[in-house]
Amino acid sequence: MVFFYAIVPLFALIGAGFLLGKFRKTDPGPLTDACLYILLPLLMFSSLVRNPLPGVAVLQIFTYLAVLVLFYWAAVWIAGSLLGLDRPTRSAITLSLSSVNSASYGLPVALYAFGDSALSAATLLVVGFNIYNSSLGIYIAAGGRQSPMGALLSVFKLPLIYAVILAVISIYLDLKPSAEFLDLLILIGKAGPQVALIVLGIQISGLKLRGQGSRELYGGIAAKLLLAPLIGCGLTFLIGAEGVIRDTLLLYSCLPTAISMLLLSVRLDARPDLVGGIIFVSTMVSPIPIALLLLFLGT
Repeated sequence: MVFFYAIVPLFALIGAGFLLGKFRKTDPGPLTDACLYILLPLLMFSSLVRNPLPGVAVLQIFTYLAVLVLFYWAAVWIAGSLLGLDRPTRSAITLSLSSVNSASYGLPVALYAFGDSALSAATLLVVGFNIYNSSLGIYIAAGGRQSPMGALLSVFKLPLIYAVILAVISIYLDLKPSAEFLDLLILIGKAGPQVALIVLGIQISGLKLRGQGSRELYGGIAAKLLLAPLIGCGLTFLIGAEGVIRDTLLLYSCLPTAISMLLLSVRLDARPDLVGGIIFVSTMVSPIPIALLLLFLGT
């Protein structure tokens, strides 16, 4: 039942996007802009204001993100040095392991599986991973060639960060919109995850599995599919997360690599062939660990 209610609808939309990309050559750009600049910010603001997270939950979410990213960064660079991997390869594996498809995949799955109660935690994770992708992710992809301050300032180019800031100000000053207006914003914003799934399908239609036969590709895929969920789930229990926060963090531990990492690796020459291969396989296989997790949680 979990598979049919949470996974099948999700992949039906991804499949629809895949067909659009293959046969209509649809440009994902305008749809992506609609999600990033209109729908997801509306959803993020309204869900955070309607169901503000307690300080402990916010601390747990950002602790999870920080420890996860720093662990992968250190582990890959130590292992890469021992195995004699070059810097672009180490950057590619770090990007693939530490980033997840939080918005166009994780948010709709959380919504399908856990309902509106997961929206606040899921949207905050989207912001956290986007901050990482647009700052430390760029620094890692560039192999240290970009200044840390330049990477940090790029965070403020994110449209989602301003939705969070506005939500915090609204909560702090007790200037919340009416319940009816928030319901309307959430209703509009919920279109964002659905459109994002279609965009994901369009993007996947252009991916190709490259670098076949390389130990880095197979090692990266194995680490993403087997090691990453174990580390993420272990960290979730270690920080003491409970309830819907725990369930959402466990879910995000099983997500595939974000497709935006491929664009980043292409732009900064960080083995895009390797990143693309890991993204493709981890996305195709991802329903298996997600379905097993949802069965384990009994949702």
